[in-house]
Amino acid sequence: MNGEELRRRYAAGERDFSGFDLKGVNVSGIDPDLDIGAYDKLCPDFAADLSEINLSGSDLTRAILAGANLSNANLTNANLTNAALERCNLTNTNLSGANLTKACLSGAELNGTNMSGANLLYAAISQTYFGADVRGAINVNTVDFTGTPVRGLVLEDGTIIDSDHDW
Repeated sequence: MNGEELRRRYAAGERDFSGFDLKGVNVSGIDPDLDIGAYDKLCPDFAADLSEINLSGSDLTRAILAGANLSNANLTNANLTNAALERCNLTNTNLSGANLTKACLSGAELNGTNMSGANLLYAAISQTYFGADVRGAINVNTVDFTGTPVRGLVLEDGTIIDSDHDW
C-alpha cells in the first residue's frame, strides 16, 4: 500500500491498519529522494490527518510521515526504524513497545505520548517539547535531545529529569 491509498482509505472512514506492511509509505507529499534532514523545513504542519488511526504492529520502516497528524493514534509495537516523523502531532499517541531506532521526531508534538518500552536507539527528538512517558523505554541515553526542554523523563537508571536539562 502506498501513501496515497492509505490516505484515500482513511478518508473513506477506515481506521484499522494494524499489522500492515507500510515500509517506505509516504503520506507527507514530500519527494522521498530529498535528504531526510530537509523534511522539517518543507512539510506543512499536520499535512495528513491520520488522527486515531490504528497502526499497531505495522512495519513503517523508512516511512515518511513528516507533518502528519497522528494524535490519539495506536502505534503500539510498530516498527518505525528510520521513520521521518518531523513536526508530527503525536499528542496522546500510543507508541509503547514501538521501535523508533534512528527515527527523527524533531519538532514533533509529544504531549501525553506513551513511549513506555519503546526502543529509542539513536532517535532524534530535538527542538520539541518532550512531555512523553518513557518509563521502561530503552536506549534513552542515545537520543538526541538537542535544544529540547525535557521534563518528567525517567531515565533507565531511575534518574528523573523534572526541569530543563543540558544535553
